[in-house]
Amino acid sequence: MWHEFALGLDFADPRATIDLLIAANAITLRPDCDRATAALILAKAAAAGFHRGEAPKGFDDTTARAFAVRLTDAMVTGQFTAARFALPPEALRLVIRQLGPRGPLPLPPLSLGHAPHRPRFAFAGWHPVRQPARARSA
Repeated sequence: MWHEFALGLDFADPRATIDLLIAANAITLRPDCDRATAALILAKAAAAGFHRGEAPKGFDDTTARAFAVRLTDAMVTGQFTAARFALPPEALRLVIRQLGPRGPLPLPPLSLGHAPHRPRFAFAGWHPVRQPARARSA
């Protein structure tokens, strides 16, 4: 559930409020929050300008910067569990763009796991029937 929250998180949305930051903070403070989820939340915070203290409307600049600093420190010190969920390609590109060596918050290389991403609401191994079943003739 937290990973899905992180995938849909958009701090830059004009309707976003401090409630998103409170939820993201609560998730990243949990001892069982995984590295991929935390990295994605941090990348989205960096993309919104939290690390510069230039938060979008609806957020307090000081609080947003403090969140980005705390989360960056937690990522650097390895406070998160190993990545349990893979990031979809678009989210992985965002993490690399924001937290990679040339990003605004360059972090040491992160091991985010290599498991394939499963689309939302997929049923493990089940696929829709392509053709209707034929009635047996007696």
